[in-house]
Amino acid sequence: MKKKLLGVLLTAAVCTSLLAGCGSSQEAEALAAAEPAMSEDAEEGPAESEESETQEATEEPAASEGIDTSANYLEGKKIIVLLKSYTHMFWVEAANEAEMLADQYGCEVEILAPTVANSNEEQIELLENSLVSPPDLYIIVPADSQGIAPAIAEINAEGIPIVNVNTQITDESVSYDSYVSANQYELGYTTVSTAIEKLGEEGKAIVIFGKPGAQTYMERDEGASAAFAEHTGWEVLDNQVANGDRNEAMTVMQTLMTKYSDIDLVYAEDGEMALGAAEAIKAAGKDGEIKVVGDNSSVEICDAIKSGALYMVYDDAAWSQMETGFKVANLVLGGESVEDTYYSPIYLVDSDNVEEYSKRYEE
Repeated sequence: MKKKLLGVLLTAAVCTSLLAGCGSSQEAEALAAAEPAMSEDAEEGPAESEESETQEATEEPAASEGIDTSANYLEGKKIIVLLKSYTHMFWVEAANEAEMLADQYGCEVEILAPTVANSNEEQIELLENSLVSPPDLYIIVPADSQGIAPAIAEINAEGIPIVNVNTQITDESVSYDSYVSANQYELGYTTVSTAIEKLGEEGKAIVIFGKPGAQTYMERDEGASAAFAEHTGWEVLDNQVANGDRNEAMTVMQTLMTKYSDIDLVYAEDGEMALGAAEAIKAAGKDGEIKVVGDNSSVEICDAIKSGALYMVYDDAAWSQMETGFKVANLVLGGESVEDTYYSPIYLVDSDNVEEYSKRYEE
């Protein structure tokens, strides 16, 4: 069945760099009391925005918390998980979680990722080669929402089910069984709204954008723009691209600080870029003067919040998206009905809870 497309459907990619965070589903449950629930903003969203109306016109996504996990249909099955890279902290954490979930469900998991981060060509080749010894199910995070279609078509021809995670496959000529992600629009909206709530109703901001054309960044950017538009006392001085890269973000921030002398807030649309912006601010001797917020979390990001280099982040939680992906995969292989879309929660990480939240990265 063709899946309904939610939000902005554009070519997708998320870029490069570092560090692993790990944690099992059992650990996530053990930390339930420590991890903050979704904020009211995350649940309710920008009630009057045009984008919100567009989302409400589509079928309401299901919450991951309501998925039935009473039966295990994955035991003894082979699952192939395709990621965007082996190096970016978000995908390393996703890979770690997939391996732990394989132990939990008693299934075999093979993790694939291109050697060049976000390479659509490599992803297609990896999927085509995997059909020589096909799995029972694929969990696929495409680097290119449209470009991945030729490989998806081959999987469809073999009748192998697909759970699409994080970045939506948007080519309408191919199909998948269900889509799992955090709501990226709400992520951008909530991060900026919460920062403004903490900092006050007036200020000047910089936005550091990810990769042009990438679905996740586009949706975060739309959400952030809607949040700024609701707070007329805030002026967005500039929106510059850093391609999801820490070094690029540091260079961009250095340039922007020479151009603007009165920056109050930086919203970086992923954790790597937030860390890069924070490094530039520290090098300029403006630690504490400019607040840096962003999306995603890791052990390094938690450490940066502890030190004050980062003000706060919202985590769309690679571990939670992968955990939800496996839950949906379990239903699919059990012949159970599944929803078109499942949204996993997002989590606020700031100085108030970072000590507890960072425990999920402890081995």
